Amino acid sequence: MNDLVTAFRELDAGDLDAIVSEFAWRAEVMAEANGDWSRVYALIACAAVDALNAK
Repeated sequence: MNDLVTAFRELDAGDLDAIVSEFAWRAEVMAEANGDWSRVYALIACAAVDALNAK
């Protein structure tokens, strides 16, 4: 997870916003379908938010 946040910190804010939007949407869709991937997608979105907040 730390490596993911570190990699995201190298991106600009626009890219991070796009990542947050995409993976938050994916997490929601998978949660509605009771998919196991919802947690993975949510964690990716959270890592992008953490990186964005660090900027």
